[in-house]
Amino acid sequence: MFSFQGMDRSEVVAALAKLYRRQVYIAAAMVVGAALLMKPALTGVGSGAVWSLLDTLLLVISVLKGLNRMSEAELKFRVFMNFVKRLTLALVMLYLVHRYNAGIVWMLIVFTLLHLTLVLNFKLLIFTGRK
Repeated sequence: MFSFQGMDRSEVVAALAKLYRRQVYIAAAMVVGAALLMKPALTGVGSGAVWSLLDTLLLVISVLKGLNRMSEAELKFRVFMNFVKRLTLALVMLYLVHRYNAGIVWMLIVFTLLHLTLVLNFKLLIFTGRK
């Protein structure tokens, strides 16, 4: 999904920071919209936004760590550990939302929507020449 060919490290960091900043703005807009339009679903929407932002942060950090020169075995280990971290985060978030009866459906909807916007924002970032 990520292709940073022809970019140095500072350009990659700037592109990922811009991408994450957009995600934060979109998540804030979703939470504010939920607060104004559907207050009973606010806890589910908020927890979905938090889960999505934490998952995106783990993804951005793993991409930045992957820019270093490593052996193939070390890269495979890092990918596996990233998978374990993201799966653990998902299980913790699902447990907390289920435990406090906060609206699992809304959390999953918001998580899915924010990840779709992440993919679209990244594709726009690539197609627009990172401007």
